[in-house]
Amino acid sequence: MSTHSGFNAFIIGFAMFAVFFGAGNLVFPPLIGLMSGSSWGVSIVALSISAILFPIATIIAVDNMGGTLSGICAPVAKWFTKAYMILWIVFIMTCGVPRQAGVGIESGILSMFPAAQGNDTIRIALLVFYFLVVIALTLRPSKIVDIVGQYLTPFLLICLVVMIVIAIAQPLGTPLAPQIDNVFAYSFLQGYQTGDVAVGIAIAAMFIASIKDKGYTDTASRHKMTLKAAGIAFIGLLIVYGGLLYLGATGSSLFDSKMDQTALLNGLVHSLTGSLGNVILGLGIFLACLTTTLGVGSTIANLTVELTNGGIRFRPAMFTVCLLGFLMACAGVQDIIRYTFWIFITIYPISIVLMLLGVFHNMVPNHGAWKGAVTMSTIIGLYEGMAQLNKSHITDLPLDTLQAFYAALPFADNGFAWFVPTAIGFIIGALIVKATGGKAYPMLSDKR
Repeated sequence: MSTHSGFNAFIIGFAMFAVFFGAGNLVFPPLIGLMSGSSWGVSIVALSISAILFPIATIIAVDNMGGTLSGICAPVAKWFTKAYMILWIVFIMTCGVPRQAGVGIESGILSMFPAAQGNDTIRIALLVFYFLVVIALTLRPSKIVDIVGQYLTPFLLICLVVMIVIAIAQPLGTPLAPQIDNVFAYSFLQGYQTGDVAVGIAIAAMFIASIKDKGYTDTASRHKMTLKAAGIAFIGLLIVYGGLLYLGATGSSLFDSKMDQTALLNGLVHSLTGSLGNVILGLGIFLACLTTTLGVGSTIANLTVELTNGGIRFRPAMFTVCLLGFLMACAGVQDIIRYTFWIFITIYPISIVLMLLGVFHNMVPNHGAWKGAVTMSTIIGLYEGMAQLNKSHITDLPLDTLQAFYAALPFADNGFAWFVPTAIGFIIGALIVKATGGKAYPMLSDKR
């Protein structure tokens, strides 16, 4: 087994990279780079933490807690696993699926046909086609899904790496001064929009099962392989996200920061490689988004069947996923991002805290610490979500009093407002359980 450990680490790490590298995420790094300009280095560090390090760490966290979603949720409460599953389903159905479809059509198909860009009738017709293909391939699976999935990620990765090399060798221009006040906070919070921390917690068990299937069944060898694979995935994501962010920074003197994010990506690629680059990348993005939607759509439908104990069957669940995805995707990628960012803001503190608790599980004294930490992170996440609704001019909630309290929290300016309240909840929860003589982990026979 040790002879093949390096090969296995690469294969599993590449699989992790492929799952976290959703083509729908490609639209974020270029805009972050454009806004950060000459401070693109700081921006890459911030994005690497929230969009790469944290998602990858979820695999390690779940592995530490037994390798299952229930393992990392159980210390909070018996009902919390189902609650998190429901939250994840709502999150992916309202944010992930519509964005994947929108990016697949707008940055994928339409980028290959410039004359059709801006035509809503054509865009909506293509969205209908997109979801009909999703339904056809999920209800009647064929080898085409395996073929596309097996060869697509390497193809798209090679295209992106080539473009990144060109961007470094022949920059589009000199990055301008940053267009935002706090580059780190802006980039860190924008990294939330990948949604990969929440996704990682929900799908980590798949990777752990794969590692076990390759013979790494004891805890020590499983942990070691997980760490190796996670390191490979981290490097791959850093190259892609960092390269696209730098590309956006070099175009800061050429493009308007108010541009639609898909139009910005297409414009940068066209300026760098011409029409041929748009065609190649567009095809790759479309197929990548399609396969991602097939995967997460099927997962949502299967979880719905599980949560309802078979009351809702796979086929109607899948139809519902596609119908809701289509209706939301009709709004366009820019509006999807605008109207759903508050959901990312709400769910991320909870998911980050679960990840941190799982990674540092040996330092967590008892389940009270989990309860207190998750409770406080949930409160902060709910406030940040409501504040984002106001900021996006979707609502006008009376948050002035809460805003003053929130602004006084340490690290609030850098996107870490949840940290101190969560630490306080952690300590108080742990002390309560210790004072009442409760067991450390009553819901887990073996927290590892």
